[in-house]
Amino acid sequence: MIGENIKELLYQQRKTQVWLATQCGVTKGHINQIITGKTSPSLKLLLKMSKALSVSIDKIVETDFQ
Repeated sequence: MIGENIKELLYQQRKTQVWLATQCGVTKGHINQIITGKTSPSLKLLLKMSKALSVSIDKIVETDFQ
């Protein structure tokens, strides 16, 4: 669910996984693993992603994302 929400936010904002990885100080591969559901982000990384995407953490973790 988190990965799908991040993917949708990136699409809506016309940003790439590479851009998000750079903003968060992680690799593109790590972002890709989160988006594909292979791993979950730490709370610290969730905070960095929410700041980079200018949304609340709730928006990233919510189950009814629209």
